[in-house]
Amino acid sequence: MDWLALPRGTERIPCGALVVDLDTGQVGVLQDVTPYVPPWRGDQRPCPTAFVRPVGGGREWTVPPERLRVVRRDRG
Repeated sequence: MDWLALPRGTERIPCGALVVDLDTGQVGVLQDVTPYVPPWRGDQRPCPTAFVRPVGGGREWTVPPERLRVVRRDRG
């Protein structure tokens, strides 16, 4: 098993998609999913990490990609 592989189901979320962070309820735009080790965690192996930016701009946050879901908007 590849320890850098994206969690099942998240590999199909394209960058630029509107997503909701299931941990916080925040909605944002997916910027990237990449192997990452936060600097405050010290010397550890990287893990897949999603970078999400608030709609309209602002400070990005990180979340495990398996905790994201695409937001579906009704067409109207």
